[in-house]
Amino acid sequence: MIKVNKANKAKNKSFEFLTIFSMVFGIVVGSGIYLKNKVEAGGVLHEAGRNPWLALTVWLFIGVLCSLVMLTFIEAASATKNDGHSTAQSWANKFINRRTASLFSILYICMYLPILAGLGALFTVKTVFSGINTFYFAMNEESLILKIGKVQWMSLELFFSTIVLIGFSLMNIFTHKPSKFIQSIFTIVKFLPLITIVIGGFSLFIINPKGNNSFNPSTGYEPWQVNTFFGTMIPILFAFDGFIYAATLQKDCEHKEVVAPAMLSAIIAVTFFYIIITISIFFGASDGDVFKLFDNLFKKSPWVALLFKLIIAGTILTTVNGYTTLIPKTVQSGVQEKFIYSKEGKDNISYVKSGFIGMAITISIYVLFLTISIAIDWNSPEINYFLVADYSSNSTVMFGFIVYLILMIYVLHNRRTKKVETLKVKGGFVIGIITCTILSIIMGYAYYNFMIGKFLSNDFKTMIDPILLIFFALVLAIVWIVNECLISKNNIDNNDFILRIKPNNWFKYNKELEIKKFKSKTNVK
Repeated sequence: MIKVNKANKAKNKSFEFLTIFSMVFGIVVGSGIYLKNKVEAGGVLHEAGRNPWLALTVWLFIGVLCSLVMLTFIEAASATKNDGHSTAQSWANKFINRRTASLFSILYICMYLPILAGLGALFTVKTVFSGINTFYFAMNEESLILKIGKVQWMSLELFFSTIVLIGFSLMNIFTHKPSKFIQSIFTIVKFLPLITIVIGGFSLFIINPKGNNSFNPSTGYEPWQVNTFFGTMIPILFAFDGFIYAATLQKDCEHKEVVAPAMLSAIIAVTFFYIIITISIFFGASDGDVFKLFDNLFKKSPWVALLFKLIIAGTILTTVNGYTTLIPKTVQSGVQEKFIYSKEGKDNISYVKSGFIGMAITISIYVLFLTISIAIDWNSPEINYFLVADYSSNSTVMFGFIVYLILMIYVLHNRRTKKVETLKVKGGFVIGIITCTILSIIMGYAYYNFMIGKFLSNDFKTMIDPILLIFFALVLAIVWIVNECLISKNNIDNNDFILRIKPNNWFKYNKELEIKKFKSKTNVK
C-alpha cells in the first residue's frame, strides 16, 4: 500500500506521483538490456544488420509505443482494482470471456513463465562462468575452459543452472521471505552496473573517439531494410515485455488523476534510459556486448570487470526468483478463478501443489530445450546449449504481445458496450485505436517474417524460431481443448463444449438431445 500524508493533498499527490514513477521504472528496467543487446543471433544488433542507428531508432519507436499502450492497460487494470487478482487472465475474463482467460492462463503456465525462468537460470550461470573465464585469461593468458575441457566446463554450467532453477523453485514453494529480500536488494543494486555502463561507455569514446566501436566497426553494417526494421523490434519488445503489469500499481493510489501521467512519464524515462545505455554500450564495444564493455573499461583491473559481471548475474537471478514465484501463484489463481480444470469442480488448490505442478512443467521445458540444443550442435566444435532457450524468448514475445493486443482491442470495445466499469483515461480511446493499429501491423509483419521469411532461409538454426512458435501453438491448443472438455464435462448443462467439438456435431447440432445422450451415457458408467 502506498502510504500518504492525509493532511496535505498537494504533497500527497506529489508523493504518489514520485512513488508510482519510481516503482514503474524499477519494474520495467530488467535483464533484457544484457540478454538482447548483442550482435549474436536474436540480439538487437544482429537483427539490425549491425546498424546501430537503426537499433537506436527502433528503441525509441518501441519505447514511445509502449508508453501509449500503457494508457489502455491503466483502464484495463481499473476494472479489477477490487478483485484479488489483476493479471492478463483476469482482464481477459472481465473484458472478453472465461474461455479466453483459460487460454491465457495456459499460455502463462505452460510456456511463458517456465521458459523465462529456465532462460534466467541458464543466463545467470553463463554470465558468472564467462566472467570467471575472462578474468582467468586476463591474469594467466590461458583459457580456463581449455584447461578444464569444453565438455567438463559445459557440464558444470548445466549442473549449476539446474541447481539454481530447482533451488529457487523449491524455495518459492515453501517460503517467501528470501524471495522478497532478494528482489528488494537487487532492485536497487541493479542500477550500479547500469550507471557504470553509461559513464564507462562515454568515457571510452571521449578517450579514443576514433577507436573501434559499434558506430565505427571494422566491417560495415547493412543499410536500412523493412525486414531488419521489423526484425529489430522483437528483441527490443522482449526488453519491455511485462511493462503492462505496472498498471496494477494504481489500486493502492488515492489520487487516481496522477496515475496516467506518472506511469506515462516513467515509461518515457525508461525509454530514454535504455537509449542512453545502448549508445554507451555501442561506444564501448564493437559488438554491442555489455560484458565486452566492462572488459574494455577495466583492462588493467580485470577483477573489477568480474565484480560487475557478478552483480549483473545477481540482477538476472531476480528474473529466476520472480518467475518461480509467479508460476505457483498463476496456477493457483487459474484454479481459483475457474480458468483451469480442478478435479470434482473444486475452486481451490494448495499453493504447494500449485508450485510442484509449475515446477514439473518448468523443468520439463528446460530439459527439452537443453536436449534439443545439444543434439543440434553435437557434431560442432562447440556446443551451444543456450541455443533453443535463447530463441524461445522470441516466442514468448510473439505470444505475449498478441495477448496484449487482444486485450487492448476488447478494452476499447468496452468503451462502446460499457460491459465493464472502468476508469476512463482522457484521450485513451483515440490513442488506443492508434496503438492497436500500429501493434497489429508490427505483429502481423513479425508473424509473416517468422513463418515465411525464416522458413525459406537455408539456415536450420534460423528455422528454430518458427518451429518453436508452431510447436507451442499446438501444445497450447491441445492443452486448452483438453481443459475445456474437462470443465464442460462437469457442467454440461451450462457448458456443452465437449459436445460441440465432436466432428459429427459441427454442422448439425441439437443441444437438448446431445446433452440428454451425454447424461444417459454418464449415468450408465
